[in-house]
Parts: sequence; structure tokens; C-alpha cells
Amino acid sequence: MTEKCEECGSNNMEMNNSRGELVCKECGLVAEHQVSTNQNDNANAIWGENSFNTPTTRITKIKTGNKGNGLGSYIGTQKEARGKWKGLRNLGARDAKDCHPMVQATMDAAVRLSGTENAMKAKEAITRATLPIEDEAILAEMKKAADGEEVILPKNSVCRMKTRGADTHHNEKLLALGCLRVYQGRWGGMSIDWTAMLKGTGISMKQVIDASKIIEKYFSICDKVEIDGKQLITPRKDRKEIMLANRAEEIRIMKQRLRNVVSDLEKEVQDVLMEDLNQRLFKLGEPTISESPVPNVPARILCSMLFQMACMKVGVAENRLTAIASAADKTRNAIKSRLAKLLRTIDAGEIHDNGAFDL
Repeated sequence: MTEKCEECGSNNMEMNNSRGELVCKECGLVAEHQVSTNQNDNANAIWGENSFNTPTTRITKIKTGNKGNGLGSYIGTQKEARGKWKGLRNLGARDAKDCHPMVQATMDAAVRLSGTENAMKAKEAITRATLPIEDEAILAEMKKAADGEEVILPKNSVCRMKTRGADTHHNEKLLALGCLRVYQGRWGGMSIDWTAMLKGTGISMKQVIDASKIIEKYFSICDKVEIDGKQLITPRKDRKEIMLANRAEEIRIMKQRLRNVVSDLEKEVQDVLMEDLNQRLFKLGEPTISESPVPNVPARILCSMLFQMACMKVGVAENRLTAIASAADKTRNAIKSRLAKLLRTIDAGEIHDNGAFDL
């Protein structure tokens, strides 16, 4: 192609027709975005929730488009797939609105990076940030809400961020990470170790933050748009509610990890340890932000400390601390030093035993 890349000046440009993108093969910059006029912004249609399709929230039931049937939705077992293919192939041929390559690619990237559960939670954010809105009435309302600012689909802005040296998959990864961060900050209930997740991706936390700012700005416009009594996007939760939801999710995941730490023990012993941990968390008022006698301690570390105390109480603490710390993605000494400080505080009477600290 004769186009020149505005980033690096290369003439090595390639059109990816399936994604509607003109991409520089040298630096990875997306120079153009061409979206089919058949696309719409119906997030439910993408994930198989129309009247003609079986609703699903399972990623295993979502068609990622790699077979090219144009439906992008529920498939199910092989027998179900054959039946649905026969019944829906003509529908898919008439209208491909249920399949949008960049939405699919971004969702796939979110699954690979953060896991199925987190990706499914961020489904609405990914869809809204990626799929063009073509309804003129909605666009008019968005422009009015933007108060003179240009309304740009996050996909277009994020994919135009400078990505020198990255491959073309950099775009959907960055977009997925930005959507995950926005979901975590807007609605809560998602626990992500960002340092671990970004490792090996070639993407920095600064890039993720910059992408999330673009997405959040777009969502703030969507917040102000209401069509037929329905808001364009799920309203943002209260800040404290978000923090509590994220902390509750982190505690839930840590409980699962800690149970795995003692999976070699008899089930009765495992149950005793987990119940002890649950009781300690309950008596501390967790999940909480500042009301706990041990405020401002990250949920993973707090769970590790309390679980170690439970193990010490039951008599199975020997050689467990390293595994307990690993479950929290921390070193043994990081947990040991925090726990020692807590125990000294209890012994000194600075924290009164309320039933949680019953060694």
C-alpha cells in the first residue's frame, strides 16, 4: 500500500479486512478504522442474548468467531452446535450484527490476561468501549452530553496510542486491560494483581492507566445518555461500595487459595481451619475499609496473617507460612514480619482481643 505511517514514516502498511484496520507492520500503529455499517451497539446481541438465541454467561458457550459463522454467540455441545448452525446460518448470512471482530478479539485478550471470571464481569465495558454506536438519536444525545467535545469511540483512541515495537495484538490487549481497570474502578467486585498480569505483555501500567482514562471519559458521556427510560451504560457505584466490593472479591479469592494450601490435610481439618478464618474475618468486620482493628492492611495479607494464626491454633503451622505467603503473592518474610508486629500489638494491649485474636 502507498500510505505512510504517521508514527515511524514506514510505507509497510497492511489492511486487515477482518478487523477493519490499516496497520503499520513496522511499529504497530493502527492508522485507520473502517467499521461495517451493519454493526450496531447491542452488547446483548454479541453475547447471544437475543430472543432467537439461548442466553448464556459462560465463556465456554461463547463463540469467539474463529470458525467464521458470523453469530458470535451461544454454541454449546457438538450436537447443539450442529442444530443451531442449521437453524441460524441463514440468519447469520443476512445480518452479521452479532459478530464484531474487535469485540471478540478484545474479549479473548481479557480472558487470556485476567481469566474467564474477570473477563465476563467486564463484558459490558469491553462491548461499550469497542462497538461503534450507529443509532443517530443516541449519537445526538451523546454529542449533547459531551458539551462540544468530540465523541470518540475508545477503541479508536486506544488503538491509535503509540505502540512502537509492538505487534498488532498489542491493541486488543491494551484495550482489554483498560476496560478491566475501568470496571474495577467503576463497579468493583474484581480482584487483579496488576504487576503479575502485566508481566510479559510488553505493556506498562502507565499505558493501562492512559487507556483507562480514555475509556472512562467516554463512559462519563454514556452516563448522561438515557434512551426510552434506559441508561446507555450501567451507572457507576458509590466509591465506598466499589472499594468494599473489590476487597470482598479479594478475600473470596484468597479463601480459595488458602484452602489449596492445606489440601494435603484431612477434610475435617481443612474445614476447621477455614471456619476459623471465616470467624476471624467476621469478628473483624471484614470486608471493611477503616473500622477494623488492623486498618489499611491489604486483604490478601490480612487473610494470610489470620490463616497462619488459625494454623498455629490448630497445630498445623509448621512449614506452612511459605505456602500461605505464596498464595498472597508475597514473600514469607513479608507475612511473618506483619504477623509478628500484630502479635506484639496484641500482647501490649494496644489491640484488645475481640475474639478474632484468640491464640
